[in-house]
Amino acid sequence: MKLSYKRLGNILELLLNKSANRYVSASFLAQKCNVSTRTIRSDIRELNKELSDEHVEIKNKRGEGFYLDKLDEQARQKLLTMTQSALPASSSGERIREIEQFLLLNNPVRLDDLTEKLFISDNTFFTYLVTIKKEFGEFELRVIKNGDDYAIAGTEANKRNFIITKLINKKSNNYIVDFTEQEKTIFANIDLELLKQIIHGFLRHYNYRLSDINTKNIILHVGLTISRIKMGYHLENSNSVKIKPAVFANLNKLMRKLENEFAVKLNEQELNDLVYHFALNYPECVSDHDQVSSKEKIRTAVTFFLRNIKKEFAIDLLNDSELRINLTQHLENLVKIKTANGNRKNPLLNVILSTFPYAYEITAYSAPILEHMLHLELNDDELSFITLHVGASIERQNNRSYQKNAALICGTGMSTAALVRAKLQTQFASFLNITGTYTYDEYLEGKTAGNDFLISMVPLSNAHVPVIQIDLANLNNDILQLSEYLKSLNNPYRAIDKLFDEENIYLIKQKMTKQQLLDMLIKNFERKKIVNQDFMAKVDEREKMYSTAVGGKIAIPHSLGYATNQSKVSFARLDQPIKWDDKSEVKYVFLLAIARQDYLSVQKLFDFIVDLQTNTSFRKIIDKSHSPKEVKAAISMLIKSSY
Repeated sequence: MKLSYKRLGNILELLLNKSANRYVSASFLAQKCNVSTRTIRSDIRELNKELSDEHVEIKNKRGEGFYLDKLDEQARQKLLTMTQSALPASSSGERIREIEQFLLLNNPVRLDDLTEKLFISDNTFFTYLVTIKKEFGEFELRVIKNGDDYAIAGTEANKRNFIITKLINKKSNNYIVDFTEQEKTIFANIDLELLKQIIHGFLRHYNYRLSDINTKNIILHVGLTISRIKMGYHLENSNSVKIKPAVFANLNKLMRKLENEFAVKLNEQELNDLVYHFALNYPECVSDHDQVSSKEKIRTAVTFFLRNIKKEFAIDLLNDSELRINLTQHLENLVKIKTANGNRKNPLLNVILSTFPYAYEITAYSAPILEHMLHLELNDDELSFITLHVGASIERQNNRSYQKNAALICGTGMSTAALVRAKLQTQFASFLNITGTYTYDEYLEGKTAGNDFLISMVPLSNAHVPVIQIDLANLNNDILQLSEYLKSLNNPYRAIDKLFDEENIYLIKQKMTKQQLLDMLIKNFERKKIVNQDFMAKVDEREKMYSTAVGGKIAIPHSLGYATNQSKVSFARLDQPIKWDDKSEVKYVFLLAIARQDYLSVQKLFDFIVDLQTNTSFRKIIDKSHSPKEVKAAISMLIKSSY
C-alpha cells in the first residue's frame, strides 16, 4: 500500500520517530511540514482513512497531541516501509525537482513523455519552466528545445554538481540512516547497498574515522560517478588535490575494486575528482609540508581569537582545553581544505543562525583575527562550523554533576554533537551524564550499550532502551522530552523576567519602517540613560553582519560590542509587519541592551527568544494583549512556563 501524497508520509514518519514521547503536537507537525495546523488536521483525517486497513489509528489527546494507537512492532515496521515508498509530490517545489531530475536522467526528453510520467499538463510544465531555467542557469546549465524535445546543455561537471546540490536532500532526517527513494531513483542503475558496503569496509579497514554525513557524502559522490559513466557520460576536467602518499595508494586500491565490482573504467579526471571529494570529507589526508609550523600558527591564532572574545564579550574561554583542541583540529582541516581550493557547505547553516545567534555573533565578530593570521577567508558556512565549537564551550561554563547515563548519537559530525552535548548537560546539569557521542554506524555496532537511555539526532526504531529524539532545528522544544526521565535544574532564568519593564513595551498600530522603529526604541533607551550615544551606531553595525530576524516573525536587534549602561529589553508588537530584510517580515521586535557584566548570562535570553519562534501560544497571547501591562504579564508567564 502507498500513501496518496508525500506530506502524509512525512507526518507518519514524525509520529513513528517520537519513540520516547508518544505525543506530537499539531504545531510541531505544522512547523516541520511548513503548513498550517488546519492543514495538518486535514492531513491526519486523510491519513486515518488510508491507515484503516492496517488497523492503526492516529488519535489526539487533548493538551498533549497526536499519537498512534494500537501500534505493535510488526505494524511499526510496515508503516516505516510506507513512509519510505515513492509518493506523489505535495508542492510545486517538489514537482519542479522531479522535472529537473527527469530532464537530467533522460536527456533529451519528449514533452509528452515528461508530462505523462509526472502527471502534469503542458501548461503546468510551461509555468514551471521559468523557475527551472533559472535554477539550471545558476549552475551554468541551459534548457534547450528542439521541436518537442527538451535537453540540458552544459559541462558534465556542472550537471553532477546540480544533482548533488539541488536534487539530493541532505537535510532529510534519514539522509545518513539509509538511501532515500529519491536517491534510489537517481542511482537506479547501480547497487547502492553494495557500494555502501564497499565504502564502509574501506574506511574501517584503514581506520579512517569520518562522521556519518561525511561518509554518506563520499558514497553519493562515488555513486554519482559510477552511475553517470554507466549512462555514457564522462568528466572533461576536474579538481585535484595532493594528499598523503599512503592514503593515495589506499584510494587507488579502492578505485580498482570499484571498477571491477561495477564494470566501469574511471578516467584520470574522474579519479582526481573522487580523490578531491574524499579529501573534502576527510581533510586529514591532505599533504602538509610544514605541519609543525602550521600547527603552531593555528594555536597562536586560536589564543588571539579567544582573547578577543574575552575582551569584547567578557566571556573567558581561554582555559577551555577541549575548545582549544577542537578549534585547532578544525582549523588544521580547514587550512587543508583551502589548500585544495575546496568549499564545504554546512547543511545546518540556517538552523545555526536562527537557533544559536549569540554564539554565531561572538564567532563572527572575532573571526577576522583567524582570517588575518591564517590567511583564510571564512564564509558563513565555515563560520557556522566554528560557532558549534564556541557555543559548546559557552554551554560548558556552568558547574555540572551527573546521575543518569545517556549516549548521544549524532550523524552530522562531532562539532554538532559537542554543542548539543554541552547544551543538554547545562540544561540538566544535576541529573544527566552523557557517557559519549557516537555515530549511527557505532550505534549499529552496539557501542552505546549499557546506558539508561539514548539521545539521538538520527531516527532510531528498534532500540532496546528509551530514545529521546532530538532535532537541531527544534532543539529547545525537543529537549523538553527529557522531563520524562529527569527533573529540571533550579530555574536559572528568573533574571530574564527582570529585563522586561512595562515602560519599555510598545503596541504600535501605525505603519513604520525598520529604521523608524529602531530610532524610536533606541531614543527612548537613550532618554532613560539605559544606553549611551554609541548604541545606535553599534546596532546598525550589527545589522550589517547578517539579519537579526530569527524566524516566527521575530527580530532581535542589539548592539555589536559595549554601549549599554544597564541590561534591559524593549519589546514592540506591530499591527502592520515590517520588511526586515530581503526574506523576512517581522511583527515582534526585541531590542536587546546588554551590559558587559551580563554578557555570559545573556545566552539564556537568546534561548528564550529563539524558542518563541515555534511557540504558537506566544503569538496568540501577545496579539490579544491590549496594554503594555498585559504584554508584560504574558511574557512573564511564558518565561515561567518555558523554563
